Amino acid sequence: MTAAGTALLPGPAAQSTPNVTVHPGMEIRHTAIADGKSVVNRCTIGLTGSIGSARYAVTAGHCYHPGIVTDAHGNPIGWFEFNRPDEGLKFGFALIRLYDGIGVTASMGQFGLSTMDMKPQLGQEICKLGATTGWSCGKITEATEEWLYATDALGAEGGDSGAVVYRQTSDGHAAFIGILVAYDDAQGRSAIVEPAAWLFDQIDRYGPTRDDPFIWYRV
Repeated sequence: MTAAGTALLPGPAAQSTPNVTVHPGMEIRHTAIADGKSVVNRCTIGLTGSIGSARYAVTAGHCYHPGIVTDAHGNPIGWFEFNRPDEGLKFGFALIRLYDGIGVTASMGQFGLSTMDMKPQLGQEICKLGATTGWSCGKITEATEEWLYATDALGAEGGDSGAVVYRQTSDGHAAFIGILVAYDDAQGRSAIVEPAAWLFDQIDRYGPTRDDPFIWYRV
């Protein structure tokens, strides 16, 4: 789910684009030049929120490349500002600092994130929205504090990294479970999810400041 390239640094020409709204499940791109060729790295936004007065979008740690981030149409939305690299099955995060003027929401269309599920259970059905494979659902087969395994039906392909993972709630919206971070070929392409509690702990420990916690957006 990763790609390599020489990073582009944000510059004064990078401006927010009117009428762009950042949301969970949205495709994001980082373009770099490597060996004279353009290399596009695709990932998915899993969550939106703020730290102090700054607004952020969250994606997988291995999606991080220093420089400008755009939507699928090439509209600049912000830049990668912080990250915590993945270390085996201890997953990190990447934070995209959003430009002023960019819209931000927790909605995924007809429903959005309204609550958190900090204790997902074995056998529980969970769903995701990824940039490559779209909407799909599976069941949790393994669960630890640091990661969740789900059946391959959940879906995981390049570009889905960082995808929002959720379960439906009685209020017609969704409870945030975590973000999609990988798949395991040795386990029949089981999808691997970074749980919400672990993700938030990583952001608060290694994010921009310990004075202001990450506040996630909800519908």
